[in-house]
Amino acid sequence: MTQIDIRMTKAQFITFLGLAILITNCASCTNDNSKDSFRQKTKFDFDWKFSKGDFPGANEIDFDDSQWQEIDVPHDWSILDSFSKNNPTGRPGGFASGGIGWYRKNFSLNRKDKSSKLSIEFGGVYENSEVWINGHYLGKRPFGYISFNYDLTPYLNFGGNNVLSVRVDNSKQPNARWYTGSGIYRHVWLVKTNKLHMARHGIYVTTPTITADSTIVVIRTTIENDFLESRQIDLVNELYSSNNELVAKVETPVNILAKGKQEFTQKVTVINPELWSPDHPELYKLKTLVKNKKTCLDDIETNIGIRDFSFSADSGFSLNGESMKFEGVNNHSDLGALGAALNDRVLERRLEILKEMGCNAIRTAHNPPCEELLELCDRIGFMVMDEAFDEWLESWPFGGIKKPEGKAKYGYHLHFNEWAEKDLTELIRRDRNHPSVILWSVGNEIPDACFEIGTERLKKLMEVIRKIDPTRPITAGITHMHVANESGFASQLDITGYNGGGGTAFMYENDHETYPERKFLATEVPHSFQTRGIYRTKSWYRGQNPLGGILKVPDLTEEEVFPDIPRYYSSSYDNAMVRIGARDSWRRTRDFPYMAGEFRWTGFDYLGETMFGWPAKFWNFGIIDMCGFPKDTYYFYQSQWTEEPMVHILPHWNWEGKEGTLIPVAAYSNCESVELFLNGKSLGEKEMGDYMDLVWMVPYEPGVIEAKGKNMGVVLCKKKFVSSAKPAKIQLLADRKTISSDGQDVVHIEINILDLNDHFVPDASNRINFKVEGEATILALDNGDPLNEESFRSESRKAFNGKCLLILKSTHQSGDIKVYAESEGLKGAKVSLISER
Repeated sequence: MTQIDIRMTKAQFITFLGLAILITNCASCTNDNSKDSFRQKTKFDFDWKFSKGDFPGANEIDFDDSQWQEIDVPHDWSILDSFSKNNPTGRPGGFASGGIGWYRKNFSLNRKDKSSKLSIEFGGVYENSEVWINGHYLGKRPFGYISFNYDLTPYLNFGGNNVLSVRVDNSKQPNARWYTGSGIYRHVWLVKTNKLHMARHGIYVTTPTITADSTIVVIRTTIENDFLESRQIDLVNELYSSNNELVAKVETPVNILAKGKQEFTQKVTVINPELWSPDHPELYKLKTLVKNKKTCLDDIETNIGIRDFSFSADSGFSLNGESMKFEGVNNHSDLGALGAALNDRVLERRLEILKEMGCNAIRTAHNPPCEELLELCDRIGFMVMDEAFDEWLESWPFGGIKKPEGKAKYGYHLHFNEWAEKDLTELIRRDRNHPSVILWSVGNEIPDACFEIGTERLKKLMEVIRKIDPTRPITAGITHMHVANESGFASQLDITGYNGGGGTAFMYENDHETYPERKFLATEVPHSFQTRGIYRTKSWYRGQNPLGGILKVPDLTEEEVFPDIPRYYSSSYDNAMVRIGARDSWRRTRDFPYMAGEFRWTGFDYLGETMFGWPAKFWNFGIIDMCGFPKDTYYFYQSQWTEEPMVHILPHWNWEGKEGTLIPVAAYSNCESVELFLNGKSLGEKEMGDYMDLVWMVPYEPGVIEAKGKNMGVVLCKKKFVSSAKPAKIQLLADRKTISSDGQDVVHIEINILDLNDHFVPDASNRINFKVEGEATILALDNGDPLNEESFRSESRKAFNGKCLLILKSTHQSGDIKVYAESEGLKGAKVSLISER
């Protein structure tokens, strides 16, 4: 590849800036509708045919698919199939189905497109995808989490019918340690370019020099010329502020060699840059154009952010010169009731919920994310630990028995040698322009870390990353840290990631003393469990065992106040955990200055890893349930990670039959003090001080339990629970009243069960029946109950602890939408919505 360096001096930039004020249409190009047309990226999600099973000849253009199901993608057939204890995914996969499925899509092209180059872009297909166009084999991609593309141009029928065929093989199980879904579960795009065009992932932007006064932006652009002769073009890069004001421009004539691929480097200076951070996610828009005189041959817009960060072995992490902590969560890629099928608005709502909690960072556990996640993190303001793999080659060497290679029988270890560098290259090239991405992670709890050969593999992967993007540090989440220390694996990383505190008590302190130059990050801790609306006063999981945990969890009462809770449900008192709970984990992260921060396990409940077995589809690691309803621990983090005065108390106050029983009432708050009231009578005021929570032992009596958060004696916030009567009515709360009629936009409708006085009934389990009229359909129903065995695609759902969630998807037509909810013995409810272009 030829590399050419083009630079603009500061004097040239100032001269240009003066001219740019006078030029209002400096970026304009015209499309003369000739054969040299510029880039078009068309969403290819609609009007697919699908059938589960294997069909010889389904790759051929004349195959009869008339009996196949008509679907749109993103699509996950596993979430639509029946869950069963006999399904081969077992407990890791949440007892979901796997199997083989085929997709076919017919489309036509204009004859004038014959002079263009067309490619197909898949955001992700799980897994072992094979793709054909008009019967011509394009290739195979084993890894289900990586994006990929194929050139369609040589095999297309211009002016006629074309058939794209995709075979997906997710039949070998288990191949992961959690729910993966099956199928074309991310977006698909048809990309048309000129034969002279910018390469895929061919723009790379860095900001090597950042000061308060100015920033140098370096832009590397790779251009491909598929013509048989060289071409003279103008390469233009324009940078716009968030207010769409032109702040910098560089334009240079270059010569592209015949059948060549060349990289060009340009530099511009931004005066008084607006810096990107989670609190202020300022984005610039880079517009890159390839021009032939006035004709646009290609154009790409790239959002970039200007930020400066560093890690220190002594002081942790700083962003833009400000010391701060990663206040983060791990999240798997499934979207609850949607399974793996991506929906942009559902993903956005999840990030909004985390943002309100004060979360500022996401770890993409434990695989490459969809690019839409990173675009949202750029815009909303989250730092990202972008992770590649959950396994390499080895299995754990413990227990005296050598297990089969890898962590899952049919997992990525089967493909690592052939595909790891290719998949990692795709991830880094695709994601390197996102300002949200702060860290690259090459793996999670990799058994290879226990061996010296694993350290050598790590070095090779780090070399791959640094060739593509040397601007970000590299990490991995490590458990069994004592072995990774001995092998040299842990010290090879730029940032050493500690999962579960490293696996043993006081690992941070000991390792900081032993390895004073090491930079620390808590990549996966704590592992605490909680089920929304469930409470136990005596801990019974691993945190109760002082040999299995960092801290022994004290019982809140001598006798269990809330007996007869199914073992599948976990307590919300932060007393069910592995090794350490939320409060003690964050205290250590907060108080050790060398700790860069923490990613708790997890933000949301996720499908799979059902440790207690059937009929549970998931465990309760999340601090937010699968519906997006916060659990009590959510408010603990909000008390630690936000400044807006807040107070939260637990448990709810519906405990019929427990009159006089002492109930622990806990409060989380970021105020100086909290005063608790029962039926208007003060039970005392307590100072937060250095406490993570405050606890009162309250003899139960029905009525109103209320907490008031105070600063300097002034009440700034309140939280109360009212002992409700029997369920009497349904409440519907839509997150939006208007949605887009694009066939993919959604509205979330929260359903609450209320009594006659509109008080929430926290233990209600009424069955709700739904009817939808107008331009929307039911996409999913859920209630957050891990024991729920009903299909997520139905018209009825029982409330779980007073709540459930309905997700509607728009049609392609504008119009009114009416939603009706009814339940035997309850007053029904209706909500009206609008779908519009």
